[in-house]
Amino acid sequence: MESTRIIPFCVPLTPRESSGVGVVGTITLRGKSAIVWFGWGAVERREEEDCDNNIRSDNSTVAVGTGRPPMGSLSVSMPPSSRKGPSRMPTPTSQLVGGSSDEDMMLGQQMSARLAKRIGWPIFVSCSFSDFGQNGVSPALAAGFDDDTMPAAMAEKEVTRILTLEKDQLTVST
Repeated sequence: MESTRIIPFCVPLTPRESSGVGVVGTITLRGKSAIVWFGWGAVERREEEDCDNNIRSDNSTVAVGTGRPPMGSLSVSMPPSSRKGPSRMPTPTSQLVGGSSDEDMMLGQQMSARLAKRIGWPIFVSCSFSDFGQNGVSPALAAGFDDDTMPAAMAEKEVTRILTLEKDQLTVST
């Protein structure tokens, strides 16, 4: 019987500050598939021994997300089938649930396609960057980024790192 694991992750927008806003989310694993859910949320620093091993460490402190972003649009991508060698075909992607932001939908579709191709699993992605909270200012803009694409890329890099570790552990245990 397959178990379900939920792995929280976060990416601080300002790595030197002790707390602030960043990208927070979860990766839900079930067998050889994953659901990635992310958006803006609060980030705080904690001592490394108090945290999960999947959270990236920086000089014995780690960033921990404490926010809960609203559910955004939901995309799914299937890994390309490769009969002989790597496939040059595009990764099949579908939009399962729409949202109020076209940008969120595009980020989710693109991220799910890249992750499915890299990891080789079906990947669901829900992105919620359009909800800025009470002040109406994007946390990415407030942190000095031009738009939301760099924080999304930083989140994708962290999700790829975690999924690669999980895939390697799954391969070793089977």
